[in-house]
Amino acid sequence: MTATLMVAVAIPVVNSFVVGSEVNAATGKKCSELVGLKIAANAIGLPTGGATVSSAVSASAGGAGNQAYGSHCLVSGDITPVDPAAPNIKFQLALPEKWNGKAAMLGGAGLNGSIPPLTNASNLWGSQKQPIPLSRGYAVFSSDSGHQNNAGEHPAAFGANQEALKNYAGDALKKTRDVAMELIRSHYGRAPAKSYFIGYSKGGGEALAVAQRWPADWDGVVAGAPGWNVTGVALDGLKAAQAVAVPGAWLNEAKRHTLYAGALKACDALDGAKDGVISNARACETRFDPAVLRCPQGAETGDACLSDVQLAALKKINDPQSLAYVIGTGETSIPGHPVYLADHGGGVPDAVHKGMLTQLSVYGSTPPAFPPTPQMGVYLADGVIRHMIAKDPNFNTLMMDIPSGNGLDSRIEAHSALFSNNTDLSAFRKSGGKLLLWTGGAEPAARTSAHYYSSMQATMGPARVDSFARYYEIPGAQHGFSSAFHPEWDQLATLENWVEKGIDPANNIVVTDDAGVPGRTRPLCTFPSWPKYNGFGDVNNARSFTCTAR
Repeated sequence: MTATLMVAVAIPVVNSFVVGSEVNAATGKKCSELVGLKIAANAIGLPTGGATVSSAVSASAGGAGNQAYGSHCLVSGDITPVDPAAPNIKFQLALPEKWNGKAAMLGGAGLNGSIPPLTNASNLWGSQKQPIPLSRGYAVFSSDSGHQNNAGEHPAAFGANQEALKNYAGDALKKTRDVAMELIRSHYGRAPAKSYFIGYSKGGGEALAVAQRWPADWDGVVAGAPGWNVTGVALDGLKAAQAVAVPGAWLNEAKRHTLYAGALKACDALDGAKDGVISNARACETRFDPAVLRCPQGAETGDACLSDVQLAALKKINDPQSLAYVIGTGETSIPGHPVYLADHGGGVPDAVHKGMLTQLSVYGSTPPAFPPTPQMGVYLADGVIRHMIAKDPNFNTLMMDIPSGNGLDSRIEAHSALFSNNTDLSAFRKSGGKLLLWTGGAEPAARTSAHYYSSMQATMGPARVDSFARYYEIPGAQHGFSSAFHPEWDQLATLENWVEKGIDPANNIVVTDDAGVPGRTRPLCTFPSWPKYNGFGDVNNARSFTCTAR
């Protein structure tokens, strides 16, 4: 899952373009000399068959505006598995001529299977108006998470191989990082002074994984809308699909917008301003009753109302579900989706973002069926359960009994255990690491991210968490391009300034909207606070709002 999210920040950007290409000639290998270079297995922190550079080419400067980047060496290669039946991990690394002495790893998306682009910010869910890591002079790298998407095959089919599955669950992150460090040292003659990880969605979960499992490797991580509990995300997605698979329950685009308009009418002013953004999300979930949109006698009578069947489906999507087994950090339930707070209907600015929004919604563009197609909201969740857990291509996930596990309870628990679900980040804190955790207030990750943050506080204590982590829940933003408020902020600069200059980002960052009212600003509030209108001033200006938890 990839998309765009722009950036605006109220603090200065660290600028450290201090090391030029002359270092290469003096102490390191030239770009062309990296071709064929082999990294021994014992130089990589997890078992592999070693790595080989397949190509290293001098790439010209490119990009435009703030995202213009300089000439660089683009390195491609493979990390071979221990199991010969497992796929290679394919990686890329961009080594700029004007190196700033630092490194950045980019997280992936969805079920991965492809290498995130290093020369644009689509995988960052933002930064389209701010310099990308390569533009800032970073050595930038990423991988396909240890498998390649094959035409005609479900993108989760790789999960039948255990090594490939473990790579996807996080092992590929460490393997890729260690190989990249060897190549950076080979080219520049020294290791990076600072290393950062930036990810969104699956990449956000990967950011939490590296902080949990390899804390000494990273000075800071950005975890955006993190899919940290992949098993739980899949189960919740399947629960939603089962709800709308009931005849008459699926909401078309017009009905989705009717639902959102009803929530907006009830909740928009709860933050003190009628601005098209539901900022006080917790109060809205208590106040808004979708039954006010009920069709006469509960029958299906058109797009301006919701039938009883549809209201029942929405309640099932929204409500938590108890489980007879354990997932994540010990949960015996899944939280449900805040389906009333998100506009999965219309209003997005262009066809590309509209298509992406539909694809990432709980509904999809067509009702769920088995076997699912990529146009259905159940597609990714089905793949996780069918191919990674059941390991049966014919397993009908729409018929699965989620509460009991349908006989797969032990497999579900084992699958969940593969992912990084540890909320004790003491080692990361002790090593000096900083964590920026953020999500949209109108997307499924709002509940799971808040749970992860609260679990961190329960495990480590609020004071210790506050010493190294900041969590933001951005009102109106959802998983994909939001029609209400699509936030732009410079995540990397914020992290740099905190790590390198000690500038605490708590409640001093400004985000810019690129959707509902392009250019309007809001303060980025630390959880559980949200931006409340002061009662005077321009409602499109962040200075007219104050972060509050009441």
